[in-house]
Amino acid sequence: MGAGVLYISYDGMLEPLGQSQVLAYLKVLATDRPIHLISFEKGSDWANVTERKRLAHLIAASGIVWHPLRYHKKPSAIATAWDIALGTALGCHLIARHHLKIVHARSYVPSVMALIIKRLTGARFVFDMRGFWADERVDGGLWPRSGRMYRIAKWFERQFLLGADHVVSLTYAAVQIIKGFDYLQGRMPPFTVIPTCADLGRFKPADTPLREDPFVLGYVGTVGTWYLFD
Repeated sequence: MGAGVLYISYDGMLEPLGQSQVLAYLKVLATDRPIHLISFEKGSDWANVTERKRLAHLIAASGIVWHPLRYHKKPSAIATAWDIALGTALGCHLIARHHLKIVHARSYVPSVMALIIKRLTGARFVFDMRGFWADERVDGGLWPRSGRMYRIAKWFERQFLLGADHVVSLTYAAVQIIKGFDYLQGRMPPFTVIPTCADLGRFKPADTPLREDPFVLGYVGTVGTWYLFD
């Protein structure tokens, strides 16, 4: 068996995203190494007892040890700080108790926990950054680029990139941008690019061509400030 891994996701496993973008590949990785999973579950999802029990059974059957925590939303900054404190404390406990060697953080908020855990326990830190989260919030109109939250998030991004033992990006284009960061000159961390993908066992291309309409769009997912439908 490979080195034990602590995986931290701020997205809940009871959400579709957690099941498709976290559990789908952790179930495969768990055949080769022990995996402990910390997730933050929203109250409305957790209240569905039937689905919660079904998912807990599925996760356990995959060999993953699930440690669900409750997600707190309001007041925003205090709630997130509380979640970070709880996740960090639990993560340090799991690393010590189960002798886990790697902490894998999905995106930025879990990476705050993971970086503290690394410094307290010596575990290796995988920064699964996905994309430039702070810049996405600016592009989506949620934060001003001159605002305090953006500056704080970019400061943390710098700490994650400097402190990571390995970094995961969704695109090669992002890696090229990161290579240009002044503070990483001569100390660039190793990168792996893992694009998003579809499970072709569940989503199969049609055997017959679609009708020859001028334009056909099928879309399932979020519609919000991130998406340039125009």
